[in-house]
Amino acid sequence: MVPNEKFRPNTARAIYVHGTIDQQLVYRLAPRILYLQNQSRSPITVYIDSPGGSIAHMESLWKLLTVSNQDSAPACDIITVVTTRAASAAADLLSSGDYAISMPQSTILYHGSRTFQDFPLTVESTSMLAQYLRMTNENYAMELVRKIESRFMFRFMVSKDRFAEIRKQNRRKPMTDTECFFAVISDSLSQRARKLFDTARERHGRYEALLQKIKRKRISKNTAKTEAARIKAIVDFEVESNKTDKNWTFQNGGLTRLTDDFFILSEHLESSQSDRLNRLCSRWGRFSISKEDLAEIENAPLDQRSALLVQKVRPLLEPLWAFFVALCHALQEGENELTATDALWLGLIDEVMGESSFPCFRLIAEYQEDPPKSQVPHEAALTGGLEPSPEPVPEPVKPNIP
Repeated sequence: MVPNEKFRPNTARAIYVHGTIDQQLVYRLAPRILYLQNQSRSPITVYIDSPGGSIAHMESLWKLLTVSNQDSAPACDIITVVTTRAASAAADLLSSGDYAISMPQSTILYHGSRTFQDFPLTVESTSMLAQYLRMTNENYAMELVRKIESRFMFRFMVSKDRFAEIRKQNRRKPMTDTECFFAVISDSLSQRARKLFDTARERHGRYEALLQKIKRKRISKNTAKTEAARIKAIVDFEVESNKTDKNWTFQNGGLTRLTDDFFILSEHLESSQSDRLNRLCSRWGRFSISKEDLAEIENAPLDQRSALLVQKVRPLLEPLWAFFVALCHALQEGENELTATDALWLGLIDEVMGESSFPCFRLIAEYQEDPPKSQVPHEAALTGGLEPSPEPVPEPVKPNIP
């Protein structure tokens, strides 16, 4: 093995995010960051021990870390390491890293958006605030999707060698790859993280149920009519789902559930119809299809291979993608305190320090010879020549919420 600086923390090129993330922290760390960037374009390590703080100031810190220079050089790779605790904005900073590491005993906390008001609340202002927080949570969730999707897919791919045993243990029911992966994750999580996982699965289940209902409706190209059709389908779905509950009404909680379902369905349809899912299929799909399908793709004309791959892979990966989106949204609800191992299995980090039994990008990048079968596969075998690190995406803008 030859150590690769892109995956190795370096205390000589490091900053320390300790305490609350606020403007004073940014002021204190800015000179050190600029010095390291001017010194070289090698990776910068960000050690984190923080209860969180301002999202706006975390973003200021991140933008400073990832700035180019006068020669338009690529941004420095950022290695993030949580030493004790990364909560709220600090957890977001941790997952933003090009390579994210956790010490074994560290905790990572995700929760929903919060805001504080210095004026009396009315029905009107409360309604507007609720809508604002809902949209903020949705934006945070989709930003998290962009940050960690490669990590999550990597966990899926390296777990596939366990699927045969899982199917053997559950012979009475045929299991898809996604269902096998659910079993792998669930068995690997702490009790607290399993509750989060179950919440994500419930949300994912509502995606599927609502989709089946919406497929029966004729959808117009007009946006308002499309939304109206979705609402009608959700109304039918809620009435049918609660037909045995004599106390259930739309006025008594049902209307709130209808609103939630509308946003759940919309977020799923928008994410599944985006180009990101197609790019995900193109990048990872060849490891999800049979040898026969792969041979068919390789024998197709060069200009048709990409489209054919997406066509074959999308039905297989779309359920996994839908669950992944549901998971990122579930992380924005309530208080979700995770162990280092939980964060690893959920794709929030890349590696737990000292836990060599978990395959990670670093092992692939640093392994120079063909390993024994019991070890992690060589990079070419796993990625088929595809670059395993997350693809660069435009940095989204978050609202200023403490």
